[in-house]
Amino acid sequence: MSDEPEDRDEHDDRDVAEELVSRLQLIEEQPLGDRAAAFALLHDELRTRLEGGDGAAARG
Repeated sequence: MSDEPEDRDEHDDRDVAEELVSRLQLIEEQPLGDRAAAFALLHDELRTRLEGGDGAAARG
């Protein structure tokens, strides 16, 4: 059944992965200096997302 939570989670994960790949492709097309800044911004966003996950609640 496609409405099960696991199926939705897999679909959401695919959407996030596709969005990340698309964003990385756009970054790679930029000049070197702009790429460095864009990768730094992406790094900060990903770190914030990871640190805000379930693991932070378990530690605190």
